[in-house]
Amino acid sequence: MSDTPEEPEPGTNADRQDTLVDLGLKLAGLPDELLLQLAETHGNPLALLVSKAHLSKAFCEATRAAQATLTHIDLCDWRRTVDDAVVAAVVSKCSQLSYLNLRGCRITDAAVGAVASHCKQLKMLNLRGCRRITDEAVMAVASGCPQLTSLGLYNCVLITDAAVNKAPVSSTQLTWLRLSNCVLITDAALVVLVAECKQLTMLDLEGCYNITDASVVAVASGCPHLTSLNLRGCHNITDEAVKAVASECMQLTSLGLGGWEDDCRRITDAAVVAVASECKRLKSLDLYGCRYITDATVVAVASSSKQLTSLFLRSCSRITDAAGIAVASGCEQLTALDLHGCDNITDAAVVAVASRCSQLTSLDLYSCRHITDATVVAVASGCLQLSSLDLSYCFNITDVGVVAVASMCKQLTTLNLRHCSKITDAAVVAVTSGCCLAAHVARPDILWHHLRDSLIDTLLKDRFRDKIR
Repeated sequence: MSDTPEEPEPGTNADRQDTLVDLGLKLAGLPDELLLQLAETHGNPLALLVSKAHLSKAFCEATRAAQATLTHIDLCDWRRTVDDAVVAAVVSKCSQLSYLNLRGCRITDAAVGAVASHCKQLKMLNLRGCRRITDEAVMAVASGCPQLTSLGLYNCVLITDAAVNKAPVSSTQLTWLRLSNCVLITDAALVVLVAECKQLTMLDLEGCYNITDASVVAVASGCPHLTSLNLRGCHNITDEAVKAVASECMQLTSLGLGGWEDDCRRITDAAVVAVASECKRLKSLDLYGCRYITDATVVAVASSSKQLTSLFLRSCSRITDAAGIAVASGCEQLTALDLHGCDNITDAAVVAVASRCSQLTSLDLYSCRHITDATVVAVASGCLQLSSLDLSYCFNITDVGVVAVASMCKQLTTLNLRHCSKITDAAVVAVTSGCCLAAHVARPDILWHHLRDSLIDTLLKDRFRDKIR
């Protein structure tokens, strides 16, 4: 093609075999039809086409053709440059759009208004982190997108009760709503919302600290199909609200309570035991900072929730080995366990978990100061699918445990060893040569030396060799 860039001159960096080659140079020579098909199956077609459009007329044409038929657009990767004008230009040509992700984009109500005007078939809209949008944007979407079922407003801090109270009836199709950190939302909005949106299956209210038991009880009675509810950081919630959820929302699979230690003083064993008793489908339970939760809660959950895959007990300071052993015997499908700050946990609990929960992929033992290499070796041999392990402030861990993890957990991508003062060069060498991960150790001089000499020179070169070819 006449617009295909010229080949680089011999002797330049592009002539070296170990230099990454821009895939676009080869794509630019493909027929228009193939470019469009490739874009549609790429996962983020607009990203592929727009990023390469400067290479040839074919890419420009394929970009325009793709926009007319696109159903999914994700602009999150360009969030620092996406503004109202960009959004308006894109959506004006995307009448078939059903999914739009504007997470973190620097937009105002004007951009959302353009979406509402042009995207009548929109079903899913993510506005997470769009901190400049107001109630006007939410009302525009509710009015202009009658098929909308999923709306993400995480960290949209200017949203108030008016966004819900004045939204038209068309918003009642919602099944998925994220209001996390919308700190101006109160009970008044939620009571109206659940009276209209009875099909809700996911509701995220994390950080909405103005809501009380009244709105949660309304949610429980008005949303019988609810499967996921996040109340982390809602520090006015008490056992009564959680018990109402347990009795009315028996399809619940995910529940988040607590948030910060000072916010969790009103949730006790009684509430979570009720959840364990009634919600037999529970798969994920987050009790971060619920400092009044004891072993009794975990034993009840472990005995009733056989499908549990994620259990987060971060900063549940009263948890002991009895809880860990109960989890090991009752939750063999567990893939994520967070014991961060549970400083009463010892080897007995974690060794038991490692021996029974072979599907574990994430384990957080931050500041579990009583565990030793016995725990780490057991985890290494019993949890071969492990991808993330946090051993920060586990002062008894030595090279023995780290070398075991490095040699057996080949899928490990994250290992945190901060302030493990007994770790030496030998452990770091084993980690950098045996695992593709980002490691944090107590001695950064050792780490950076080996990252330079071992990880960069071998792991990264091996990882990208196929792409270079």
